[in-house]
Amino acid sequence: MRAGNISKRSRVYDLDDLDLSILEKLLGDARVSFRELAASTKSDQRTIASHFERLMKVGIIKRVTVDVDWSKVGFTASAFMGSTTALGAEDVEKLFEFMRREPRILEAYATLGTHEYFMKVLDLDIATLRSGVSAPLESLTADLSTSVIVNPIKEPDVTGLLRYLKKARRS
Repeated sequence: MRAGNISKRSRVYDLDDLDLSILEKLLGDARVSFRELAASTKSDQRTIASHFERLMKVGIIKRVTVDVDWSKVGFTASAFMGSTTALGAEDVEKLFEFMRREPRILEAYATLGTHEYFMKVLDLDIATLRSGVSAPLESLTADLSTSVIVNPIKEPDVTGLLRYLKKARRS
């Protein structure tokens, strides 16, 4: 793995086929052992451990986690919320603080485009989403739009993305 193009925000690394295979297997099942990784990639466990540690050290693997179906534990309302603001810097900081401290806002981003800020939000139901998240955000934003998620069309396909990367590298 060697450093490639460098931007101010992040360094892009040139991953070898073993790195990509390790990522693909871990993305499919983060509980896979180094022994299983070694067997499936025809490598030894020390090589797998070395590659894994390097992927962690450079920040490609940020953490190993679990994917939870939140609706099965009671969070039946999920939405994407976008906002813009014409407010001053003090109010924008209040908005950021709300987004950071509100546990129902799973993700929040500053963006370019129709919305300045974009969030993914989960709540117990639509009523609490409205009262607990939307209503407080309305006073902190100049414009707030909410799109409630009804049915996913495509779940994240990170292994497909890695296969695309492998194919693009060979072209």
